[in-house]
Amino acid sequence: MPDREPRDSTPGVPQLQAEIARLNKTIQALMDRAERSASSQESDYSRFQVTVMLEDRIRTRTAELEAALAENEKINRALRESEAKFRGVVGQSLVGITITENGKFTYSNAKFDEIFGYTADEMRQLGPVDLAADEDRAMVEENVRRRVSGEIDQIDFGYRGLRKDGAVIDIEVHGSVMELGGKRALISMLLDVTERVRAARDLQALQDKLREQSIHDGLTGLYNRFYLDDFLSRELIAAKRADYPVSAIMADLDHFKAVNDHYGHLAGDEVLRVLGDLLKQHARGSDMCSRYGGEEFLLVLPGMSQDAAARRAEQLRSALAAVHIPFDGSNLEVTASFGVATFPVDGATADSLISAADGALYASKAAGRNRVSIAKRPQGTGVPPPRVPAAA
Repeated sequence: MPDREPRDSTPGVPQLQAEIARLNKTIQALMDRAERSASSQESDYSRFQVTVMLEDRIRTRTAELEAALAENEKINRALRESEAKFRGVVGQSLVGITITENGKFTYSNAKFDEIFGYTADEMRQLGPVDLAADEDRAMVEENVRRRVSGEIDQIDFGYRGLRKDGAVIDIEVHGSVMELGGKRALISMLLDVTERVRAARDLQALQDKLREQSIHDGLTGLYNRFYLDDFLSRELIAAKRADYPVSAIMADLDHFKAVNDHYGHLAGDEVLRVLGDLLKQHARGSDMCSRYGGEEFLLVLPGMSQDAAARRAEQLRSALAAVHIPFDGSNLEVTASFGVATFPVDGATADSLISAADGALYASKAAGRNRVSIAKRPQGTGVPPPRVPAAA
């Protein structure tokens, strides 16, 4: 805290010393007068009376001055002790503490200087805005202005600070206002929360990663069965409300067990990844690709008619059949069978739609594999065809 002289009606040491000097001059003047009176044949008794009177006055005034000196010393000692306690407390504080007057720091404790990497003398040339990163300077300046103008008396905020070495740190501020010399001074307590903020960011990143892992298949990167069930249920609710179709394509690798038995499970994993990549490459932004289980995959196509979905399935089938998958010196060639079903004509619920696509898939398997089949619709359902968007 800035050093300030205590304001008190008790005279200070310089004033008391001046008063004593004045009394000594008075005594000398009176003694000279007494000597002159003696030379004028003044009586010894008169001189005695003057001397007694002067001594009494001097004793009284001296006692008063000594008492004033003692009281002044007591007050100064109390102030020094109070200031020493204050500096001891704030000097050991784990929180940065500052006083800002006229836009500059007039006081900063050791912790504050340490946070920003400046010496105490260097801090006296700086102000709050100087210690803010470029992107946050306007915000810090506005918060200072609001306190100085009297718009607010207390404020809590965070900003990115700038150390002397150029490092950007995260700062949390708790600010208030006090009157010093008739002007508003800003009292601020600051915490370096860089590590706390970094830990929070790391935790959020970990949570995001875990969430992604919880809804994605680790091998192919496609959505898993858990996310599929939730997505499809919500999509069918929206499709029923807006009256548009939703198609589903079920795909299953042909003779996948033979690939694993002959080339090993690592080769099987590579085949699964290739099919997963093909599904993603042929998907729109609104589509959802998932690994349904084992070597089975499901592609959900909102707003797409059955005919358009069948053409998409045929594109996927031919693309996979044309791929040569290099593995351990060999080029693997695989095919897949596909089944297509469309909401609401082939299934009005998520389970019934998937069941219809699965039935069409097994029809492809039964017909010789490496082909696309469309779900057979029950006769006489009376379900009107849904509206098909132009983009489907």
